[in-house]
Amino acid sequence: MALSRRSGARFNTSIWPGFVDAMTALLLVLMFVLSIFMIMQFILQETITGQESELDTLNAEVGALASALGLAQERADGLETEVGDLNAQLAQSQADGIAQAALISRLQGQLEESGAALTAAQGTIADFEVDQGNVVDVGDDVSLALIVGYTFNAADSEIYGANIEGGLQFPGNINWDFNLLWLEAKIND
Repeated sequence: MALSRRSGARFNTSIWPGFVDAMTALLLVLMFVLSIFMIMQFILQETITGQESELDTLNAEVGALASALGLAQERADGLETEVGDLNAQLAQSQADGIAQAALISRLQGQLEESGAALTAAQGTIADFEVDQGNVVDVGDDVSLALIVGYTFNAADSEIYGANIEGGLQFPGNINWDFNLLWLEAKIND
């Protein structure tokens, strides 16, 4: 019996240290795994924090680029508006130029017609000057023409008359025309 007590006492005392060793080993493994998880959590938190700061920096850059793009877009819109206004002004100026060219052409045609009419009138005046001899040349800037006509009747009545027509032409297309008529009639008995 002494033998049997010893074996039972030994069995009881020998299980307890193994159980403690197993629990200690399990606790050490759990602590090791937990420390690895904590280290991984710290590393991931630092990575996420670094990414968040980089993301904030990139968001700030994107905001700056968006505002710069907005300013550039506003400037481009302003320039497009200015180009549209300038194109409208150019079209108006071209239309005015065409209208002025047509006016110049028409006025040149009228000037040529007036020149031809003036030449014809000067020829008529010159012919009349030769006939009458009464034209006075006042100068280069002013022209004076006198046309004198005499009428008389040689029958029983005496009618004398003078018709004086004339005109002055001044620079600036200013004309002054005049007409004088004098008649005297006398009936003989």
